[in-house]
Amino acid sequence: MKQAMILAAGFGTRLAPHSQTCPKPLFSIDNQPIIHRTIMRLIADGFMNILINIHHLATDLQNFIEQQNYAVPVRLCKEVEILGTGGGIGNMLKQVRSFPILIINSDIVTDLDFNFIFQTHMDHDAPVTLVMHDEPQFNTVCVKNNQVLAFREKHSHDDLKAFTGIHVVDSLLGDYLPVNTNYSIITAYEKMIQDGHSIRAHIVQNHYWADIGTPSGYAHSSSHFMAQTAFQKKGIDSVKNLKTIKLKGDGSDRCWWRYTAEGKTLIVVDHGISRMRVPGIVLENQDHESQSCKEVESFVKIGNHLFANNVPVPEIIHFDFFSGIVFLEDLGDTHLQNFVVSLDNDQIQSVYESVLDILIHMSVEASKGFTHHFTYQTASYDTDMILQYECRYFFESFVRDYMELDVDWSDLEKDFLNLVSAATQHMNWGFMHRDFQSRNIMKANEGFYIIDFQGARLGPVQYDLASLLIDPYVSLDRDLQKRLFDYFLKQYKRRVNVNVQKFEETFEYCRLFRNFQMLGAFAFLSQKKGKTFFQKFIPLALDQLKYHLTEWSLMPCPRIMDCVKRIQ
Repeated sequence: MKQAMILAAGFGTRLAPHSQTCPKPLFSIDNQPIIHRTIMRLIADGFMNILINIHHLATDLQNFIEQQNYAVPVRLCKEVEILGTGGGIGNMLKQVRSFPILIINSDIVTDLDFNFIFQTHMDHDAPVTLVMHDEPQFNTVCVKNNQVLAFREKHSHDDLKAFTGIHVVDSLLGDYLPVNTNYSIITAYEKMIQDGHSIRAHIVQNHYWADIGTPSGYAHSSSHFMAQTAFQKKGIDSVKNLKTIKLKGDGSDRCWWRYTAEGKTLIVVDHGISRMRVPGIVLENQDHESQSCKEVESFVKIGNHLFANNVPVPEIIHFDFFSGIVFLEDLGDTHLQNFVVSLDNDQIQSVYESVLDILIHMSVEASKGFTHHFTYQTASYDTDMILQYECRYFFESFVRDYMELDVDWSDLEKDFLNLVSAATQHMNWGFMHRDFQSRNIMKANEGFYIIDFQGARLGPVQYDLASLLIDPYVSLDRDLQKRLFDYFLKQYKRRVNVNVQKFEETFEYCRLFRNFQMLGAFAFLSQKKGKTFFQKFIPLALDQLKYHLTEWSLMPCPRIMDCVKRIQ
């Protein structure tokens, strides 16, 4: 009877802090915990008994295994104290019913044939077979003539190979493993070599193997397996020669990629490990915060909601909330900003009117059925959000840190509170994108599409309208802004009952808040994140703010006006 061991007791230190609330073997690969994928592969390859050692967050692993209905026995060996790779194997050997036994680390994913590896070991007399390959960053084991000679000695580059974390062992190994001691399996193998025992190297090629023990390794492996599923959903049965190109992102920390397979392309956005619930189980160690809506969840839920309401957005093809990776439709590389750069004002007005039609449809239709369960950070565009993410953001990132003005928040707080209180009295509520500007609007397929909608919530349509009109990436002249505002209001009134005076007043407040937000963001991104691309837009945004405050006739804000006048 073929048996296997999975080493799953470790702390996953390289994946901290995520591994502090979720054991590494339960990290998701294409919506399946890694350990589940390994177990299913072993069962498919004919292994009839599986042992797993557990220690770190052992209850979570135990709960998961007990909730499954595997076709073969899967037994757990709990370590009261961590025993290391050698100690863990030695502890499990006491429960082994027959030899040889295949051992695999829980933090690798591979397409290698476990049955073939097992049979290869049966074809020779060596007590240990180590599966080796050429992986430059891990090549530390000296191999000659399919024999392992040493693990940590310096040898020529040509002699070095990497250990895959897959091995097959006979009972002799047990003689080299001390009982209940934290011990390395490599130390045991070195002693076996010293005693004259042969350790066979089974060298593999043209296979997939990844160590998911680091965030980058985990992201790479997650994307690889998700790509197979995503392209299958687009009609490609077998993904070969997958090509990837990293794309330049904008303000967020997310990573963007273009994946190509068989002539078709998809866009991949990596939000990073989310530390959300593992598919199918609830972990004891996850706190309330980790169960709340993450950015990736908002991206997917809001994107699907918009798509279902016929708002032109990229179709979301595939996603994994735990890894934070999403595959979506490729809309190309032409933003509205680039598209209008060579157009005259009349042409720009026509283009923007088309975009405003989309905004009206989105504001009205996407508000239906929209729930705060979709939103990230805050449920709606309320007083607290305006104060924290716009007014205070402007003060801390731009006024204090970037411009280094000697001003205290307490000097301006009363003005900000008065503005927010007045602004929230007469808002036209609807679906609010919150970053509706030319770099978040794509030209593709003879139309325009909206992207980067993960920050959406219910809020005033005037805010999105202001975002588009005062967008410094395009810098529309003020006469054109006025004509576009009039067009929007005319079309919007056909869908919504509007008090024109209140609508215009709220627009002015929203335009002010958006200006605050832009300056805060440009300053933060250029100064704190090193994204100097945004720095060149600060003068344009500041000029607009000064102009709007010069023309200001609503709620008085003398302290803010005085502060802005001091900014050069």
